[in-house]
Order: sequence, then structure tokens, then C-alpha cells
Amino acid sequence: MSEFTGGINIPKDDIDFGDYVLIEQKRYGVPNEMYQFKVVGSYQSNAYRDVPMDAVDRDRKWHPHSVDVLNVICCGVDETEVDTVRKADVRLIKSRHWEA
Repeated sequence: MSEFTGGINIPKDDIDFGDYVLIEQKRYGVPNEMYQFKVVGSYQSNAYRDVPMDAVDRDRKWHPHSVDVLNVICCGVDETEVDTVRKADVRLIKSRHWEA
């Protein structure tokens, strides 16, 4: 049986369901911080949150062009809230394809 990837013909070096990424979080008065997120989906859209993510401004922004985006949940903080971010704005830290 083939491994579930969440999509069809996704290369192994691409970010998708089950991977872990770092996303920059906006902080006021001190340096920004990197938080760990788990990827729960990927697709293309023109509505996503800007990075660094700001807790004050939680809404998705509409952009003129569709790009690859990820649905992510913040590990250990609020795992019920799903955010959408641009794939180009994240850094892969643990892939489902890497050896354990």
C-alpha cells in the first residue's frame, strides 16, 4: 500500500501533511520568535496570513495572486486553531520522509 501524502504526486522534498515547520511570530518591543507548527494540509490560495504572524491581526489577507499555502496548527499553544500561511514563509524542520 502506498504512503498517504495528502495529495497526488507530491515530491518527497515538498512540505505537506504531517511535516513540522517554523514560522516567525511578531513580538512587540523584543525580537520576534520562531514557533513550531504542524502542517495539516496544503493547497493554492490567495487568502493567507502574512508572516511574521501577529496575534493582534489574526485575519487572512487577500492577495492579488494564488500561491502555495499550508494549513498549520501551533504545537502546544492552541491546537484547535488552524492558520493558513504562504509555503514560502515557513522553514521545514521535520519531514515525514526523514528517518526517525
